[in-house]
Amino acid sequence: MLNISNLAKKPALIISIIISVLLPVLALYSPLLFKGLGISKEIQFYISRLAIWVSLLLLFLYSLKIEKQPFLLWKETNFTFPDFAIALFKTFVKLFIAVYITGLLIMLFKVTAESAVLQKALALFKKSYFLLFFTCVTAGITEELIFRGYLLPRLELLFKNKIPAIIISSVLFGLLHIGYGTLLNVIGPIVIGLVFAIQYEKYRNIKILIVCHFLWDLMLLTAKT
Repeated sequence: MLNISNLAKKPALIISIIISVLLPVLALYSPLLFKGLGISKEIQFYISRLAIWVSLLLLFLYSLKIEKQPFLLWKETNFTFPDFAIALFKTFVKLFIAVYITGLLIMLFKVTAESAVLQKALALFKKSYFLLFFTCVTAGITEELIFRGYLLPRLELLFKNKIPAIIISSVLFGLLHIGYGTLLNVIGPIVIGLVFAIQYEKYRNIKILIVCHFLWDLMLLTAKT
């Protein structure tokens, strides 16, 4: 059961949801504050990743001090290592199938566009594999904790239905990537968000999603660099 004593009123839930989306958005665009100051693109990229960690910390403090609730409303399900590995494998396979089907549909409808922002990021990763690894770790941990661990259960409380909660959390996750500048860079994360949200509903274990997200990003970015 969810602990909802301080989240019973819709305004409180709506404010929590807005904050959980606004903080990572501000973090991603934080390098704009340093535009024109002569700071290298690599340093700006590090700043944006570190800012996301700060946004996660602020959201954690908000849940404890303002909401007076656990950050993760859903109690973590304990898995043995073999069961964890099986759940991780199933999640990865479902993610691969979903992304593959989405890719086929994108090819069918000829929705293609090159992201200049992503190409610049890949250029940075080619120069620094530590930055690539740090980016994957950051995305895996912060995005899953914020969009699945924190946001999804609160959306479910708000709508009293898991379907709109899954859809809205996934769309918001996709829109977080709109800065890449192409429709593809929004559609892909929406699909990924749907898979992860469904799996979180099923397993109630955020660590499965964190590891899967990290491995997925690491595999894709390594292949592209």
